[in-house]
Amino acid sequence: MRHAIVITILSLLAGTAQAQNDPLRSTVHNYIRNYQLAGYQPRDAMSLDSVRADDQQHEVRIYANEPFCSQPFTPESVKRIYADIQRRLPAPYNTYHLAIFNKKGMLIEDLIPNIYRTSGQDKSRVWGKTDYAGLPWVENTSKPYKVTAGLQRRHLFIWPSHGRYYKNGGWQWQRPYLFCTTEDLFTQSFVYPFLFPMLENAGAIVDCPRERDYQTHEVVIDNDTQTNGQGFYAEVTQQDATWTSSADSTGFAVPRYLLNDDSRPFASGTYRMAPAVSRRAKLATASWTPNIPESGRYAVYVSYASRPNSVPDAHYTVLHKGGRTTFVVNQQMGGGTWLYLGTFEFDKGSNMEGRVVLSNQSDFRGIVTADGVRFGGGVGQTERGTAGTSGLPRYLEAARYYAQWAGIPDTLVNTENGANDYNDDLRVRSNMLNYLSRGSVFNPGRDGQHVPFELALALHSDAGARTDGSIYGALSISTTQDGNGSMSYPTGLSRQASSDFAQMLLTGLTDDLSRSFCTNWTRREHWDRNYAETRMPDVPSAILEMMSHQNFADMKFGHDPLFKFTLARSVYKSILRFVNFEHGIKDYAVQPLPPHAFAATFTADGKSVRLTWQATRDTLETTAAPNGFVLYTRVGDEDFDNGLALGNVNEYTLPISPGRMYAFKIAATNAGGQSFPSEVLTIYKSTNEQAPQVLLVNGFTRVSGPAWVDTPDSLGFRLDIDPGVPYLSSTPFSGEQRVFNREAIGREGSTGLGHSGHELVGHEIAGNTFDFTICHGKSIAATDQYSFTSVSREAFQSATLNLNNYAAIDYIAGLQGNMPQNLRPYPVFNSGIRNKLSQYLQSGGALMLSGSFIASDNIENDDERNFIENVLKYKHDGTARNDSTSYINGLNLQFDIQRKPSARHYGAIAPDALLPANNKAFTAFAYGGGQSAGVAYKGKDYRTLCMGFPFECISSEKVRNQAMKAILTFLTKN
Repeated sequence: MRHAIVITILSLLAGTAQAQNDPLRSTVHNYIRNYQLAGYQPRDAMSLDSVRADDQQHEVRIYANEPFCSQPFTPESVKRIYADIQRRLPAPYNTYHLAIFNKKGMLIEDLIPNIYRTSGQDKSRVWGKTDYAGLPWVENTSKPYKVTAGLQRRHLFIWPSHGRYYKNGGWQWQRPYLFCTTEDLFTQSFVYPFLFPMLENAGAIVDCPRERDYQTHEVVIDNDTQTNGQGFYAEVTQQDATWTSSADSTGFAVPRYLLNDDSRPFASGTYRMAPAVSRRAKLATASWTPNIPESGRYAVYVSYASRPNSVPDAHYTVLHKGGRTTFVVNQQMGGGTWLYLGTFEFDKGSNMEGRVVLSNQSDFRGIVTADGVRFGGGVGQTERGTAGTSGLPRYLEAARYYAQWAGIPDTLVNTENGANDYNDDLRVRSNMLNYLSRGSVFNPGRDGQHVPFELALALHSDAGARTDGSIYGALSISTTQDGNGSMSYPTGLSRQASSDFAQMLLTGLTDDLSRSFCTNWTRREHWDRNYAETRMPDVPSAILEMMSHQNFADMKFGHDPLFKFTLARSVYKSILRFVNFEHGIKDYAVQPLPPHAFAATFTADGKSVRLTWQATRDTLETTAAPNGFVLYTRVGDEDFDNGLALGNVNEYTLPISPGRMYAFKIAATNAGGQSFPSEVLTIYKSTNEQAPQVLLVNGFTRVSGPAWVDTPDSLGFRLDIDPGVPYLSSTPFSGEQRVFNREAIGREGSTGLGHSGHELVGHEIAGNTFDFTICHGKSIAATDQYSFTSVSREAFQSATLNLNNYAAIDYIAGLQGNMPQNLRPYPVFNSGIRNKLSQYLQSGGALMLSGSFIASDNIENDDERNFIENVLKYKHDGTARNDSTSYINGLNLQFDIQRKPSARHYGAIAPDALLPANNKAFTAFAYGGGQSAGVAYKGKDYRTLCMGFPFECISSEKVRNQAMKAILTFLTKN
């Protein structure tokens, strides 16, 4: 018997050894080594780890390496791989059952995300009946639209990569300066201005372990320090509702000193509480009135205590320049931290129309609690060692420092007892998520804050460069086994759900970017590896390495705002699909794109404004069609209101009052949420019924990344030539690139290609705010002699727009121009605009035109050059880039223009110099260095005044008003 067992074992070993030899192994090895998938380019070569044949079971087991198993598997591709290998196998193995595994022993068919499967879905990867049915953590109840097929009431925890941290006696970045940025700065420019608003417009509640507000001022008001110079806290009590503090009341207090390891902001003070009442009148209120240091936009955060009898519907009202916005906060969760409500415009100083008010009204029995409120992101206030504070805005600091400021327990923040802030930072992102979510349906347990976060995502950029000029591409990461060896989350949900999510992100991103920009955005691996940001969260999580910050081809796209928008929209869509799929929801909708062809004109009687627009079709998403629109209105110097739902229409008329300036923007809606807004248009009806009308045309639609150089010996970005045009504003730049040597591609350190300075760290740069009709309109209204309306560039070309009633046109060109770095064409004039202006002028019209590139953008094409010289009467005379002065002479005025970009306004870095194109035109403006800055023409047929600098770049509002009055007098009066 023993002899027989030995013979059997030897036979099996011989069979296994034979399976490792040719021809079986060589066949499989050659297949995997030569395997290719279009668009997929892993860092390392695909290869065979091992192959085993079991002759008794008639089975061949193939173990492939990570690059092969990290490809995007689908049912079709898996079927094809099996068939291709089976067909190539030598006899008798071509009749055996075939199984292909990854290094963790998972079949490649099990690596197919659930959502892509046609059958055999893994139910352990979906939430099933696990769901949150209560009120959300916070809800803006002033929104005029309802989300029913988006991310409504879903709680997400998302952050952009790293931040400034302390190490070895000083503050430093976690990644190097490359191509004018560092990853710590770069990834924020995707997340804060684009991804977060998209998710929130879809109804999601988004929290972040880092500060999200660019505002460097911060005002913090608390019940424990009612008069600290930053504002004041006040209470109103009623006979049956008095604000009190309990004996165990532990809450926030404004720190008296800088923060250190011993600081506990949310354990240094008290909170207040009042019994809830159901009535709507005679309410007890608590209010926080800030002393705003500078007019601007400030994020508003509230804090409170969560007690066993807290109500789920505490009512907050934010009073701001746009009116009053109301929120319902679920105080049964999330106590003892900062809760973001929104970002609002506030006037400088302190007034009763700029504050936060909490009432004790509720539909539930219990109490409401009140603690600190803060306005603005502020600057870092954590001191480390002898290095002091970072000296930078808080939004640039690592999560380790924000988490302390946000009340996360010290044991979860200071995990290394002050010895290693880097490790603290890696852990605290997940620690904060787990602490806030523990006790919720998605993370059962104790000692948490019960916020039902169900998904986490970290957005990074990666290192790596290619020498062939191709895209390095995107990578995703998940961790399907935690530090204790568990393959499941606390609810029992399979951690393989994270793998599904990470793969969906990668598939959506590469598909959308490739289609949108006519390129092949390289898909790299999906890794199942041990990373803290994906190992530690107690809910599904992923890391998305969007691109390489070390690869020039990637960064040519990455610095562009349109690309940032498109990438963020792809991420939002993947989150939308994954979250809904996990809950078995098939009917969801992608929020629409912004409307276009916007116009604001008077009705025939001049007593109302007629607004028209068109829906924008999303060629990538059939569900993104709008079925409604929201109108946002601003009157005078106020901010925009909360919006008015209009239904599925393409025009709207509303009455206006003479002598008041109105501004409008339109957003599209559907069941999935709201789009980003349109550009801003303005209108003004003079109190003089006979006042001539001026038409404002917003011809400035450009957004772009910075100028780049790509020559045989040089490669990189030139901020000094053109920093680009951000969408609204941005903070991605560290400084000028210093190393352009192509031969240094991939080299690390200060001699590597792309190495850059740090002089711009913490500087916000304004770009195209799409509201320059307001600036121009204010100056026209200040003359008190004209009425005006406004239209978009696209609407201006419409055949239905009648220009006969306009005494003059003010065409705003800003920084419009076809630059090499643009991802879309942005010509100053296309043929439609040239034809429209020509017809108008030939009919006796008058034109004011201003922009930095109104000449240089029209010299390559004969039709364009003929238009500016023969119709507009000016010609190109170079650039005033090297003019060291910032002032201009003209109209009996001397005034400064904004030459360098700032946080408040874009800069005219290289404005055009213009010369008269014939002897009937003349120079109207001159740069300080002597070049002609503008040309005027006053003929018997029509009049023009064209400026090689943007009118809105005139620094002084008073001078702008004077200049506009003089210009319109020249254009419209004899």
